Amino acid sequence: MLAIILFKQPLTVKVITSIIEIEKAMFLSEIKNLFSSLFITAIASVFFLPTASLAAKPIRVILDQDGAFEDYYALLVLSLASSQDSPPINLIGVTTAPVGESYCKDSNGYPDLKKAFLGNFSLEEGTIDGITQKVLSLAKYNKAKIYSGCDEQTAVIDVPEQADNFGNPIPGSRRTPIKVQLPFGGKPTLEPCLFHKEFVFSERDIVCWNELNKTFRDESLKYVLPVAQKVLNDFKLLELDLIETKKKASEFLADSMCEAYRNHKPLTIIAVGPVTNLARAYVKIERNPKKYGCPDKIKLGDLSSVVSTRFMGGAWDENKSDNFDKNRNYRLNEAFPVWTVGNVYFQDGEHVFGQHHLPFPGTNFSDIQTGEHKKVFNSLNNAEVNFWLDALAMNKVLNSGIPVSIVPLNATDFARLQGFGERIKNNPSSCATAPAQFIQKLQFANNPAPGVFVFDTLFFWDTLAATSVWNNFVNFEDFNDLEITTLKNGDPNTLTGQLPAKELFRRDIGNLFRLRRVNNPVKMGLSVNPAQGDPNFKTTIQNLVFDLVCTSSK
Repeated sequence: MLAIILFKQPLTVKVITSIIEIEKAMFLSEIKNLFSSLFITAIASVFFLPTASLAAKPIRVILDQDGAFEDYYALLVLSLASSQDSPPINLIGVTTAPVGESYCKDSNGYPDLKKAFLGNFSLEEGTIDGITQKVLSLAKYNKAKIYSGCDEQTAVIDVPEQADNFGNPIPGSRRTPIKVQLPFGGKPTLEPCLFHKEFVFSERDIVCWNELNKTFRDESLKYVLPVAQKVLNDFKLLELDLIETKKKASEFLADSMCEAYRNHKPLTIIAVGPVTNLARAYVKIERNPKKYGCPDKIKLGDLSSVVSTRFMGGAWDENKSDNFDKNRNYRLNEAFPVWTVGNVYFQDGEHVFGQHHLPFPGTNFSDIQTGEHKKVFNSLNNAEVNFWLDALAMNKVLNSGIPVSIVPLNATDFARLQGFGERIKNNPSSCATAPAQFIQKLQFANNPAPGVFVFDTLFFWDTLAATSVWNNFVNFEDFNDLEITTLKNGDPNTLTGQLPAKELFRRDIGNLFRLRRVNNPVKMGLSVNPAQGDPNFKTTIQNLVFDLVCTSSK
């Protein structure tokens, strides 16, 4: 503008020179401003990332699982989602639980009777670590090592071959020494192990009460292991070498949490079984933080700035009336209890794990009872199994100060597996992948009667907990007043025989009650968010899993 005004005047050499100098100065000023602006923008892009960029970063997760059939679906989903071009999640490790549905090599999970299930498989292949490795190999995912919780705390105990209903050895009974995996509280909290005959099996077997019973534990050997191996063979996939033998699960968890704190890298730990490994990791950090890379004198609560946890477990029983009889006595160890939201109860001398353990259609229930009863302990009639198996560990993590999000049975009851195997079968072209074929074959493998497929009647329990980390699947609300306790029941000489019904009820292990006993950030998801047009959420969760397993690389 200045140049235009000047050019309207008679031009002289002096005027022209002045014009050139002014234009030169303006040009240099503009160039300087331009580069300054670019430099500031570049700096800002490094140090002040927009919210969208932060949100796009994959969520770093560790999966802690106990080897149930559906745990492996969650494992597949996490590994396949982590393999996408723009992954929402980054699975950095897998830890395996020592209690629950796990089998650990040379522990009580492998008496001679187990050889019938192992067949040609080795002891190592039949462990939870071995099966986990096969399933990760199906997804061709090699970015997560497997860290075992087995054999960190064990004990050799003498198991009485004959005992009464309360686990007391019958005088003169022979004893067999076996190696057992201990829960978080160690040997003092281990209920006695017995030789026992489950009502759907004819063989006697060693059963320890910190683990799922034989029926469930054998599912992994009978169905998951051979199906995973068959699919590996069918697709000519090499089994990856992923098991880390030099570091235990709790050590890896402790190292990972301290590394996250040190480098300000958020980490989410997803536990879909008993939380034994995580509780042990917390104790390790408390006792020797520097050993695992944390600052000296750090408190567990300090890790909450970068570490969060998500659990599948527990149940919120809103209908308390169904736990009391007409005389207002607590329904403890009744023969046929009123069904509640939990999935562990005591039935006719047996601890029964929900509807899965009930007789199949047409079966005469009285004909399959053996008369050999488990010791009455540690469970009322509506406890949830993941929290029930190692309640002391759950109590530890609930009081750690590290944020907890719980996906209980209330939410997972909407995530049905029904029809999912058939859907994969009906889409052969898009589902000709190893992960999809593994799920399809496994869905139909547990077939105890014509037309009865047990797994197809169950739920995406653990998959919902895992996928809720990066999907708005679960409605969470604050529940920072919970309590988990462990106690014995049934024996009038134990604690429960001395408690009034109301106190007994509120201490029901595995269920969650508002007791104002946990000073910890806790959120619990009691309901789900189905996609538009899906009234019951079943299609929502199945669509996500279908898209992952049926579009993975062949």
